[in-house]
Amino acid sequence: AAFVPLDPEYPAQRLAQIVADSGAELVVDTDVDVSLGGAPVPVVRIDQDALAYVIYTSGSTGVPKGVAVTHRGVANLASVMAPVLGAGAVTLQFASFSFDASILDIVVALSSGGTLAIATAEQRQDVQALSAMIRDSRVQVASVVPSLLAVLDPAEVPGVRNWVLGAERLSAELANRWTAHTRVWNTYGPTEATVITTAVPLGSHADVAPPIGAPIGNTRVFVLDEFLNPVPPGVTGEVYIAGAGLARGYLGRAGLTAASFVAGPNGERWYRSGDLARWDLEGQLHFVGRVDEQVKIRGLRVEPGEVAAVLETHEDVSQAAVILRDNRLVAYVVSAVEPEVLKAYAAQRLPDYMVPAAFVALEAMPLTVNGKLDRSALPA
Repeated sequence: AAFVPLDPEYPAQRLAQIVADSGAELVVDTDVDVSLGGAPVPVVRIDQDALAYVIYTSGSTGVPKGVAVTHRGVANLASVMAPVLGAGAVTLQFASFSFDASILDIVVALSSGGTLAIATAEQRQDVQALSAMIRDSRVQVASVVPSLLAVLDPAEVPGVRNWVLGAERLSAELANRWTAHTRVWNTYGPTEATVITTAVPLGSHADVAPPIGAPIGNTRVFVLDEFLNPVPPGVTGEVYIAGAGLARGYLGRAGLTAASFVAGPNGERWYRSGDLARWDLEGQLHFVGRVDEQVKIRGLRVEPGEVAAVLETHEDVSQAAVILRDNRLVAYVVSAVEPEVLKAYAAQRLPDYMVPAAFVALEAMPLTVNGKLDRSALPA
């Protein structure tokens, strides 16, 4: 069977969309007491290409899209990462189960006989409480976003011997602060490629932002130009991914799947990531940016178009545009509705991390000469 995580903190409308789109038939919550009644557990043989889970990410049309990941990808992630992170280790579960970063924690710990130390919602929001939990649980492996590492003190969590970072840019300053005390991994990987595509343990000192690594086992990465030709080291191109980690595609979205999962020159399936990167002379990948306008807030992927589409469903909003400015989502609206009202409206329909931090009312959207939104003309 495949699982679909439903975060209780999400708005009811969002959860209803996910349930309807996925076709989920069974819900297990904290009030359910599951008992086999003494019956023997049946032996189930798993087809590697069978569905393991569906995780919903932000969609540009205003509707979340479900990434359908197979057991092959999950098994490969476990077999590659568990040995290097420490078989049998106590692993911190920090990410919400609604995000694929949680899959790394789950499979690394449980496939290797380890322990999962699950942070509560309160601990995720309180650095002191989280640090105490990490010490008390004797956590040895922790995968988090760099922005969390920036507010933690290495001296407060001395027992963690492997920090796995991803989903955000890692600065040289932050990397240096932590590599002096412990082992730090920098990683990269879209949900469509089962959590981690590239990884690298960092050295003790960096003068520039560290690389995001080289492909993990059974994974291939190509950096290509607009004609799908490989670019030489030092030249920026778009990242294409192949190998065991590739998802089936987007559940029930054949057109979207065909656009993102393409045939390579040898007929093998490639995932077109939309990410820009460059190789260095040592075979390490360096993240550059995005082909499209997708952004990340606290390490979580957001399609600004989805947020704008939700705002435009308000009867008194004629147009909306959403951009990332100073690490915050800012919504520009052609509307007379008070910002507090629009923020509450968005909060009823979107997860917290997708609700704009600020709203700017405009009489009209600035446009380019060809009639498209002129993002550079949007006021601060």
